Amino acid sequence: MGRIAHWEKKFYKPGQLIMATAEQYSRFLRRKLSEDDLRRLDYPRPDPNRNEGVVKLYGDHFGFKKGKCKRCEKPFDVTFANRTQCDFHTESGRKQHPHGCCGKGLGLRGCRIAPSHVYKGNLYLDLQGYRRTQPSEHPVDGNYGVYALDTESVHTVRGLEVCKVSVIDPTLQVVYNEFCQPTSEIVDYNTIWSGVNEEDLQDVTTTYEEMRDEMLELFSADTIMIGHGLNHDLISMKIIHEKIVDTVMLYPHDSGLPLRKSLKEIARSVLQLSIQVGEGHDSKEDAEATMKLSLKNLEQNDEET
Repeated sequence: MGRIAHWEKKFYKPGQLIMATAEQYSRFLRRKLSEDDLRRLDYPRPDPNRNEGVVKLYGDHFGFKKGKCKRCEKPFDVTFANRTQCDFHTESGRKQHPHGCCGKGLGLRGCRIAPSHVYKGNLYLDLQGYRRTQPSEHPVDGNYGVYALDTESVHTVRGLEVCKVSVIDPTLQVVYNEFCQPTSEIVDYNTIWSGVNEEDLQDVTTTYEEMRDEMLELFSADTIMIGHGLNHDLISMKIIHEKIVDTVMLYPHDSGLPLRKSLKEIARSVLQLSIQVGEGHDSKEDAEATMKLSLKNLEQNDEET
């Protein structure tokens, strides 16, 4: 992937650049998730006891099993004092069907091998240290901005931690596209999914805390954030936000929740766009795809009305 060039970082304070038209903002606002949807989709919600910086999660915590490896689901030493090799499959299988990644049946040794098991525990066990997006001055046209956001994460001794953030505006311009250092020791770069490798983070000096400060400067409490399963991104960044448009809900699975269509599947069927080709994702590509899909949803709504 390579180091992101310094000039590629384009960051603007709210109000300095119009990222959406007032009409777009108003129409996206009508598509924002309700409080019930935020809870169903596992978005971080403020603590009912009003403890500052503490959240409650109401969803199914998809993919998290306490004390077990995120990839192979085997129990392991989550302190990482004794690290053991992990063999896993990249695609699931069922009794009647073999694993899609290699054709092996259930129970057989995984087709991928990694030097360590990995954990998702920090996302669902560490519910403190969150920060809210803050109110900003009321713009003349009522437009607080619309952005699509996506992140990539690496596995650390604490679990999955954010290492890259990409933000796209409705004109598909890059607003922010930067790596950051996680808070803890990295045990696996998660390259198969994140597309991130050791070289990408080698010269990065931006800390997680600095990245989050920049996000909280960019997004106000009334900014509309767009993403696909954006709950995972907000949990990894430890940000509480209310006004969310999620392509999981704009393009729901035919059988309804908890089943979800993948971003790759939706982009292919709705936009005839191929994304996530090869090994690893690209947060900038995924953020751009969610913005295109959201704009397409507005366009389709126009045609229907």
